[in-house]
Amino acid sequence: MIESIDELDGFFMSYMPQRGVTGKLRDSRLERMESLLKALGNPERDYKTIHIAGSKGKGTTATIIARALSTGRKTGLYRSPHVYDLRERFTLSGKFFDDRLYIEAANILERTLTALEFRPTTFELYTAFAYILFSISGCEYAVIETGLGGRLDATNTVESIAEVLLPVELEHVDVLGDTIEKIAIEKSKIIKGKSVVAVSDVKDEAYSVFRKEAERMDCQFYSFRDNIKSFYHEDRKDFSLSTFKVGGVSYRIKSRIRSMEIGKNIAVSVLLLSKLSLLSDEAIREIEGITIEGRFEERKEGGKEIVLDVAHTKESIRNLVDTFRTLYDPEKTAVIYSSVEGKDYEGILSLLLSAFNILIITRAGTFKKSDPDLIYAKALQMKRKDQMVYLIRDEKEAFSFSKTLSDIILITGSFYLIGEIGEIND
Repeated sequence: MIESIDELDGFFMSYMPQRGVTGKLRDSRLERMESLLKALGNPERDYKTIHIAGSKGKGTTATIIARALSTGRKTGLYRSPHVYDLRERFTLSGKFFDDRLYIEAANILERTLTALEFRPTTFELYTAFAYILFSISGCEYAVIETGLGGRLDATNTVESIAEVLLPVELEHVDVLGDTIEKIAIEKSKIIKGKSVVAVSDVKDEAYSVFRKEAERMDCQFYSFRDNIKSFYHEDRKDFSLSTFKVGGVSYRIKSRIRSMEIGKNIAVSVLLLSKLSLLSDEAIREIEGITIEGRFEERKEGGKEIVLDVAHTKESIRNLVDTFRTLYDPEKTAVIYSSVEGKDYEGILSLLLSAFNILIITRAGTFKKSDPDLIYAKALQMKRKDQMVYLIRDEKEAFSFSKTLSDIILITGSFYLIGEIGEIND
């Protein structure tokens, strides 16, 4: 029997698959999830669901939609991974549930597992746990973020009323495909029949795939390029400003979460909610007050200005650099960077070295495999003579060292890196 949140974390980790077998487990994930959910009484059917997929911006967009829905509706939010606290994955519109509910849901799940003839993965258990938690707490809506891809993702067991599809990048090409079109096809398979589909500002190849799938499934289709007019975004010192029109209605939103891409996430969220007739002035005010762990998270410590951002794809790093330049002096900034395996670290290094003169390479925590030595070697090849590049494998030591180099520190590249450093700078 699980009796505490600490025990809950250990319970999930005990189901982590061994390295090298994840691909095999992925092939039958939906069958396992369907069997597990049937044994649980299909809790995912107890509320209306909005499903979100894409290469970047999923957690932010899910949070925006959930918080907007929370104005008058009990709304569960399922995101991954967490940054500082396991409970970040399963929240009541961004706020933690009472611990009693987490533990009750965990024990329902644990009892059910004893009767199964197969062993689920940790992510499958996270997903089932979220469904149970939202059910027993009486949620009316749930906003669900996919993990990897969409078609075979464990979350693709919900009958969603709406889906949001976000920008697609070349990621996890060994699993999802080696072109934007192939990856978009994988992500498009979260679209359910006769639902409402909202598509963000995506590349042409992805747009064509998403539109075709929505038409095939007889859905209402809305997109950033077709339905959001006069979009403008500006990052200021104390807030970000996004202005746009949807259906002839003008919006002017001052957000505490920054960047052009987040402005677009806000716009597509407003588009979806307006088409679902779930948008209100109160919801807009709720969106304006959102802060999210590790999304341009600004802190001060002993005269140091510290920015933590979980950007980990080339385009999200490009967006981060553009935003950072408007608020801080890149030439006076020390950057701590790490990447888990499978990311375009060379492309990211080119962006970082084009903007910053001090770069510290470290590991991306210990949860997923990373190779800081390989990244450091590539950075040495790419840097200019006047730039300083360091290798400090331990992320906590890297953070301590960065404070001897500059009063402005940017930490980015991995959820796991932000989680490790953010906890010691808390």
